[in-house]
Amino acid sequence: MSSVWAELKRRNVVRVAIAYAITAWLLLQVADVILNNIEAPDWLFQAILLVLAIGFPVALIFAWAFELTPEGIKKEKDVDRTQSITAQTGRKLDFVIIGVLVLALLVLGIERLFFAGSPEPDPVAASATEKSIAVLPFADLSQDRNQEWFADGLAEEIINALTRTPDLLVTARTSAFSYKGTDKNIPTIAAELGVAHILEGSVRRAGERLRVTAQLIRAADGFHLWSQNYDRDATDVIDIQEDLALQIATALETTMDPATLADMVRVGTRSVEAYLTYIRGIDTATRSVIEASPRLFLDAYEYFEQARKIDPGFSAAHREAALFWQYQLSPSRINSGLTSLQAPEILEHFRARIDLAVENASTDVERRVTQAVKALTELRLRTAIRLYREHVESRPNDFDAWLSLLEAAEYASDMETITLALEHARNLGKTQQLVASNYVNAAWHYFDPNIAADYGLEALGRWPEHRTLIYQTHRALLWAMRIDEAAELVRRYDVRQGAYDFMVGARQACAEGRRDEVMAILAARKAAGPAPNNATWLLLNLIGDKEGALQELRRFESDETPFPLATFLVYPYFDPSPFPALMAALERERVERPPPVKIPFACPAKG
Repeated sequence: MSSVWAELKRRNVVRVAIAYAITAWLLLQVADVILNNIEAPDWLFQAILLVLAIGFPVALIFAWAFELTPEGIKKEKDVDRTQSITAQTGRKLDFVIIGVLVLALLVLGIERLFFAGSPEPDPVAASATEKSIAVLPFADLSQDRNQEWFADGLAEEIINALTRTPDLLVTARTSAFSYKGTDKNIPTIAAELGVAHILEGSVRRAGERLRVTAQLIRAADGFHLWSQNYDRDATDVIDIQEDLALQIATALETTMDPATLADMVRVGTRSVEAYLTYIRGIDTATRSVIEASPRLFLDAYEYFEQARKIDPGFSAAHREAALFWQYQLSPSRINSGLTSLQAPEILEHFRARIDLAVENASTDVERRVTQAVKALTELRLRTAIRLYREHVESRPNDFDAWLSLLEAAEYASDMETITLALEHARNLGKTQQLVASNYVNAAWHYFDPNIAADYGLEALGRWPEHRTLIYQTHRALLWAMRIDEAAELVRRYDVRQGAYDFMVGARQACAEGRRDEVMAILAARKAAGPAPNNATWLLLNLIGDKEGALQELRRFESDETPFPLATFLVYPYFDPSPFPALMAALERERVERPPPVKIPFACPAKG
């Protein structure tokens, strides 16, 4: 054996093997970067890999059988050993190996320089759990740039699938989508979101051909943990989405066994037409929130209606359509007031769709959370709290469910559950903008408002332009009677664009004793006609008009459907006692509501 090894070295076979392996590795790295950037098909990279693999044994055989001589290449057996120059050839190969190694180090250095971002350690990024991810909106690379809805919808559905994995922390879609079109690099985005990994991708559609590219990137060093290109027919989109979620969860080494994980990422329909219509609705609904556009929310509902008609067994489409009607029963939501129907009719539309969602749920977990939505809307509060708590135990990263649990607990004045939900939000809100806003939104009246205000100000240090966070922090500051700090927020930020941003100016005016300004805002709103939301009620409470506020609430009163009035239970100054149907529901649920509180910064009394 020793003589064979010595002969391999003498004939430079070992050096050729080392030189070939290093050179092949370098070629593959360069090819991977170039082919990904020119959107080359997967088979091209695989073909290069195959050629290099086949070439390896060929090179070794050639090095064994032939030798380089001053007269050219000859068969080894024809070379006089005394005339052999294999030693000189070996030294040349050593220089080749060193040169290729230098190039390889140069390639690694370029990758680190351009893709790893700033080497400065970030305290938020350093605290990110290893099993955490943000899915950024996919880029639309189609020639006509008309597939943005599909790119965004696909990314959002991947988020929804990954959220079902219990030990994987997934950034909420609103927070992740706020980076759409940003020029920030991956490490910066990951640091701001407090995640260890970023998924980015692109979509290109040409006729019936679809190309989806995705890369899972480790934020700490910019290393690509996993990447995949899908060149498929458009009819394969469901398989693509399911496989993407499955591969990502597997790459991050979640604890789910493969069979259970595969079941969790299923989209719930095998109809491509229903699925594409559904994700168009998801994208439109998200844009309606970002753009504060009720019209878009109505468009989203139409997509969900189409999807559930295409596939009557599509539970998610039924559920999203039902949530539209639940929103119409919620005066505090921006997307309410989109129908002229009365509350009992709206409730019937809701029940028809939510029952189909429950009936067609593909898993017990999906069925349970859907039943919780129905229980909350019917004010079966104890049942809703139980179902939501069971759900978040198995899906701890489903923050939408945590928000619904908090809502049910607020209606029921269940301080134990309120505290549990807010503690979860407080921790998660350190890295997620929307979660931070929701924490401040509730914490100011369940805890010391100074706690909520300080938390909001700290969050604004990380996200200074987040409008919802500005709104909630401003209110918390006023409840803490930190009027000068609240005024600074009004001066620093433009808060005159959103549907409720007039409340920022009205609250500040009251706190500073400028009652006439608030009266002018109220008069303008009344002149515009009855508002479909609770805005007028909020203003009437600010000026201390209790009778006017009560009459405003009468518009939402219904003996058959007390849910619209129940949505006001989140306000500590709301008094439910004048409304018999709501009081009956609260008594049935054994709710012991504390007495209403006064607004400390309300306008001074008239005259």
